[in-house]
Amino acid sequence: MPQNVCVLIPALNEELTIATVIGDFHKQLPDADVVVINNNSTDQTVNIAKKAGARILYEKKPGKGNAVRKAFAELDADIYVMVDADDTYPANMVSKMIKAVNEEKIDMVIGTRLENFKKEEKKFLHNFGNNFFVWLLNLVFHSHFKDIFSGYRVFSREFVKNTPLLSEGFEIESELTVQALERGYKVKEIPIEYRERPKGSHSKLRTFNDGWKILLAIFSIFRDYRPMTFFTILACFFLLLGLIFGSFVIIDYVQKGIVTRVPFAILTTLLIIVGCICFIGGFIVSAVNRRFAELNEIRRIK
Repeated sequence: MPQNVCVLIPALNEELTIATVIGDFHKQLPDADVVVINNNSTDQTVNIAKKAGARILYEKKPGKGNAVRKAFAELDADIYVMVDADDTYPANMVSKMIKAVNEEKIDMVIGTRLENFKKEEKKFLHNFGNNFFVWLLNLVFHSHFKDIFSGYRVFSREFVKNTPLLSEGFEIESELTVQALERGYKVKEIPIEYRERPKGSHSKLRTFNDGWKILLAIFSIFRDYRPMTFFTILACFFLLLGLIFGSFVIIDYVQKGIVTRVPFAILTTLLIIVGCICFIGGFIVSAVNRRFAELNEIRRIK
């Protein structure tokens, strides 16, 4: 049975590269519906995309995450291809990625950049940030990903239509990865050749601002999907601080027979109380999450 394939291209001021990206994917997937999600472009991106044969979807809320969420909600297909508009990802790998979805029943295929990536092509801070976030996510979720920020992915319809997304910016890729892990979807990474941006084209990623948002997003996901682990670590942190300050109070009492460091005693008590509250909070959030998971499973079976 023929499949409907939709190529999603989030775009913000990519007039230099958008036509090439659209043309390359039209060649590889002549029957695909190529859709550019225009995210408030102020240059000629929309006009060039229309001339290149793409359909335009408009998203006024700024941020790549908002553009992807808009496309997932409004576009209907059997297979979804997501690719950046900067002409850094090879269109000739898309058939291999789609094949993995069809034949191996993979729900999300990630075009992994870092295996074939020359370090000099990337800013040092971007390279360090990528490696740090990959390590952090793998540590928290016990996974083995090599690239969680690739903008080149292929999804099954099942994944797209049953995965709630909240991210608004560049943290969308990390949320897609974690959602797949948490919901038991099959994920596969396929190495690709990542190219440099053409001369005159500039990345929209802001190293510190977006890096901070991504870090907060990972911790938020950690809190929401691993509450027992997250709140236990938090509880241990406060309890440890309480023990450190409390040791001064105990030593003071042993030596003098009276507590003279009253502020330390108060602080110790507060830290221990906060630690206990965090631990109890972990149990509560974990129980709530489990209940929601059970309800989702019941709805899925029905």
